[in-house]
Amino acid sequence: MYVGPEKFRKLENIDFDALELLTFLESKKERLDVYHRHVAVVSCHVNEKNHFPFYLNFAIVPSGEKIIGFSISQPMSCTPAIYKLNDISKKEEFIKLFSTFVHLSNEQVNCQCGIMKLPLKTRFIAVAGNEEFLKKEMFSEKVFGTESFSFAKRVDDRVLEFLEKYKDGQYKICRTIINDEGINFFVVDKKIPDEFRPLYSEVISLLRKKYDLPPAKYYPISERIVGSFTLDFETIFSSAPFERVDRLLEEYENIKRDVSKYF
Repeated sequence: MYVGPEKFRKLENIDFDALELLTFLESKKERLDVYHRHVAVVSCHVNEKNHFPFYLNFAIVPSGEKIIGFSISQPMSCTPAIYKLNDISKKEEFIKLFSTFVHLSNEQVNCQCGIMKLPLKTRFIAVAGNEEFLKKEMFSEKVFGTESFSFAKRVDDRVLEFLEKYKDGQYKICRTIINDEGINFFVVDKKIPDEFRPLYSEVISLLRKKYDLPPAKYYPISERIVGSFTLDFETIFSSAPFERVDRLLEEYENIKRDVSKYF
């Protein structure tokens, strides 16, 4: 079974050797509460920024069903793994499968392995695996009001294009980062002198409150930021997702223009 945009449909034809993962999972059986609700996951991503924005995950459940899919965040960054497997003997095979979607060298790919409890706390933009298992999980997510595997149902070509563009991208004077918490905007205004940076940081803070936008949580970016704010994740489905951002940035530029008259 495959759920997601056409671009990643070949996920349904990919198989992987899960013996090492299943053995790792079984070795912790006595220590895991509700054992059947746990999965062993290998999550791979590209080290270089702006090369490929998503995380490819290979997972297996105790009953042997395999799942493979692309997620917005690294699952283990959303919820720490209960147990980690630091030395993955099949790592090169997982990287080779990842390379069917993007051409990379082994040095460019980072893989992490751990045992986690379902549902995984990240949204999947595309997922493939055992039909009975996935349907059951998606129904469970619907009942409990969560989105993990089931989010892939909502990802069409337009949504995928949006995610690819702004997952780690740029919008006007803002650096954009999309994670499972929302669309984060970091204002990087290189035109303002350093001595005025605190003043304009306060301006962004006031405008953020005016437009009812929460601040973005810390994210390690190299640029010096003036301020930050976050749009709700559901905004990606809006016909005009950045309407409030446009108004905020327009007002910011007007204030900056007025202030500059006095200096």
